[in-house]
Amino acid sequence: MVLGLKERGPGLGAPRAISNLKTSWLSREIFFSAGFFVLWLVSYYVEVKAKASDGAKASLGWVAGLCGVIALISMANIYVYTILPAWETAYTHIVFYSTALVLGAILYAVLNYRARQENQEGMLKATIILAVIGILLQVVSLPPYLVALGAGPVAARATAALLLGAAPVLVLSQALAVIGGLVFTFLALRAYSGKGSALTGQWLYGALVLLVVAELASRYLFYATGVNIMVGQF
Repeated sequence: MVLGLKERGPGLGAPRAISNLKTSWLSREIFFSAGFFVLWLVSYYVEVKAKASDGAKASLGWVAGLCGVIALISMANIYVYTILPAWETAYTHIVFYSTALVLGAILYAVLNYRARQENQEGMLKATIILAVIGILLQVVSLPPYLVALGAGPVAARATAALLLGAAPVLVLSQALAVIGGLVFTFLALRAYSGKGSALTGQWLYGALVLLVVAELASRYLFYATGVNIMVGQF
C-alpha cells in the first residue's frame, strides 16, 4: 500500500481504515495494535485478579504477543511502501524490529527487577543476549544502508547528504544504544552477582533512559531526513 491522501488525511477517516484489512497495512496496524492493548489489559486483569489456570494465562499472553508482533510488522510496512527511497529498504524493518527487541528486553528486565522475581541473574543474562542481538543488527546494517543511499536515486542521495550533515546526532544515537543496551546491562548483571546489589536497579534504569533517548534521536533522523522521489523533478 502506498500511503495516499485518503489514508493520511483527516482523523475522521480512521474508523473506516479498519475495513481494509486485506489490502491496507494501516488498517492492519490499527486492528492489531488495538487488539494488543486490549489483550494486554485482559492479561493483566487475569494475572492480578482473576482465578485462571497457568495454561490459560500463558495462552492469553501468547495471543497478545502475536498481535503485538503483527502490529509491529504492519507499522514497518506502512513506511516501507511509501515514495521515500530512504524508507523503502530492509533497514526500516531492521530498525523497527531490533528497537522493539532491545527496548522490550530492557523494560522487561526493569519490571522483573522491581517485582523481585526469582532467577534475576538468568533474566539479566537473557536481557544482555537480546540487547546484543538487537544492537548488533542496527550497527552492522547501518554502513551498507548509508552506502546504498549514496548510490541510489536523487532522493536517496539527498537523504544521505542530510544524514551526513546530522552525523553528530547519528553517532550519538548509536553510542547511547551501545552504552545503554550493552554496557549498562552488563554492569547490572555484575552488580547483581555481587549479592543482589542495589546498583542493579540503577544500572537498569540508566540503560532504559539511554535507550529511550537513543530511540528519540533515531526517530528524529528517520523523519527529518526522509526525502520523497519528487525532489529535483519539475
